[in-house]
Amino acid sequence: MKASRVIGTILGILLIVFAVGAYFSDEPSSKTDTGRIAILGAFLFGLFTIGGNLGSTKKKQEVRLPEVKTVVNTMTCPSCSKPVSADFTVCPYCATPLSPKCPSCGREVSSDFKLCPYCGTSLKQ
Repeated sequence: MKASRVIGTILGILLIVFAVGAYFSDEPSSKTDTGRIAILGAFLFGLFTIGGNLGSTKKKQEVRLPEVKTVVNTMTCPSCSKPVSADFTVCPYCATPLSPKCPSCGREVSSDFKLCPYCGTSLKQ
């Protein structure tokens, strides 16, 4: 048991002893409604403090969530055949351009196009 739980349990017991002692004392203030409400409050607080410290001795189990793998669109570099992300413009392994550009207008085109769809320039040699 941790030291804080031991201290909490001892304080709870002391509150209960105080409340019982005050209830049965001859002190006139303990016979009034306000005094009895205060005594009852101290008693209940002490009782709940003890219950909270003794009842939670069980270790809480840690819940582990399964890892979620992010699916990344990949493709194979046409030059070195290594897998690369589909949104890369240059292969990080061999520096081959992955999204070819039209030599005339400079716009990106697919590697299997024979003509640039934007300006009509021939892309295959």
